Amino acid sequence: MEKIPGIESMDKRLSPEELGEKFNTEDTCSFERYLRQQVKVDPSIRFNIVANWLDVGKARAAKGLFEGCSSKYNIDSFSIKATRSQYEEDVNAFMSGVRWIEI
Repeated sequence: MEKIPGIESMDKRLSPEELGEKFNTEDTCSFERYLRQQVKVDPSIRFNIVANWLDVGKARAAKGLFEGCSSKYNIDSFSIKATRSQYEEDVNAFMSGVRWIEI
């Protein structure tokens, strides 16, 4: 079977924390492209993403991704680990279904 470049082996699915790290280290378009490719290979795949707080911009990107693409990319949950002060920097990002995990 021919391998598609950039596609992870279906035997090696990323954990929620690994997906969060990927989200934090890539731009939003690249991360969406990754999810789209995974869903194309396996339409039944489901994603739970747990990312660490980086900044307000990434929190808003998480909100936008979850609000706009959760059904398209099979995202069941998106959580961000943050302190209370980080959470309070952009409370709105957590009002859309993005879950806050207090650290």
